[in-house]
Amino acid sequence: MMSPDLIGRTDELVLLQELCDTMDVIHIGGRSGVGKTAFVSEFCKDRDHIMFSCRPTGKVRNLKALSELVGKEVTSLQDALDVVSECSEDRRIVVIDNAHRLDGIDDIVVNGNIVLILVSQFFDDAEIVLEPFDLRESGYFFPDCMPREKLLIYAVTGGVPGYMTRFDRNISISDNIERLFFRENGQLYSEPERLLRSMNIREPEGYLSVLTAMSEGTDTINGIMRGSDDNSTSAVVRHLDPLMDKLVVRHVPEGMTRASYRISDNMMRFWLSFVQNHANDIASGRNHIFADIVEDEMEGYLSTVYRETCSKYVDDGYGYTIEEWTEPDEKGTVFSHCSDDDEVCFISCTWSKRPVGKGALQALMDYAGRKAPGKDRTFIMFSAGGFKKDMEQISEEQDIDMVPLEGMFW
Repeated sequence: MMSPDLIGRTDELVLLQELCDTMDVIHIGGRSGVGKTAFVSEFCKDRDHIMFSCRPTGKVRNLKALSELVGKEVTSLQDALDVVSECSEDRRIVVIDNAHRLDGIDDIVVNGNIVLILVSQFFDDAEIVLEPFDLRESGYFFPDCMPREKLLIYAVTGGVPGYMTRFDRNISISDNIERLFFRENGQLYSEPERLLRSMNIREPEGYLSVLTAMSEGTDTINGIMRGSDDNSTSAVVRHLDPLMDKLVVRHVPEGMTRASYRISDNMMRFWLSFVQNHANDIASGRNHIFADIVEDEMEGYLSTVYRETCSKYVDDGYGYTIEEWTEPDEKGTVFSHCSDDDEVCFISCTWSKRPVGKGALQALMDYAGRKAPGKDRTFIMFSAGGFKKDMEQISEEQDIDMVPLEGMFW
């Protein structure tokens, strides 16, 4: 297993320090497995603090354990905080992890010598909400892996630290995915159902039916209704709303007459598309399901994840939002364009193992000529297989940004 040492979260650590300087009660949220406990532990390790993790054993037992921690019998979290306050001369941090398992957290009164940090995945409006890592940040977990391996890991884990830390450095990425997902005793074999239950979603079967329909290409309310067990559009909406609240699904507006819904959680997409479909093979104890079957089936899925990461790269690095891509051409290249008041930015994205050359550049120029002839233009090219040697000089001479897959980890 990988080291649990905190990776990233620099900005969030700075923000938490600022909040501790100005607030008495701070809420930290984020989905299961996103690293809330590791984050708070890293922040507190050189500070005077008390940390208590509520267990799923009931409120009575949690209060008993809390009493043992503060050295005095208490009947509420408020009592415990009062005890800590009386014993603390300087400002002290009190962390309550899984705070939703205690009553009365909304009515807490904190004295000035305590900073109370409440941690729970149910704090959707928290001062700090930790998100899964993006592709570049996920790569920090696997410094010795090749760029395509890092993309594969991101495609099956969605950048969730709790999943990535389960990878064993001593075996291949393929064997890790086999071990985690494609065995009945694999740690992530039943993860979608566990994740939904952790969100307080009852009867996850109905939600999984909706998500399965979406994973098969359906993205409208009516289409999801026809492809799932729901028998009305209101039932579909009732299932979609909590999934959007928990960032498992996102709503994509497409004009006034049509809106689509897409699964935004990579682990969920991967599981629905590949693990679920091989349930019989897994149950029969078949070996090497991922290496022998699924890895080849994943090319289309990986190309989708790659395009999404390119879109985020453009958004973060250039300030342009890519609304949609064209259909892939015969080379596996998709195109898009964005504009502001001054210029139009044209982007190509090629999913291929081979480097691209002048032909790919000409295809982008042709696309730009059709969409915005005569306007000021900038160009960005993405290629998973990299670029041919002569493209470096062309990039400099024509001021065209060319980003290979490895360049997305810098």
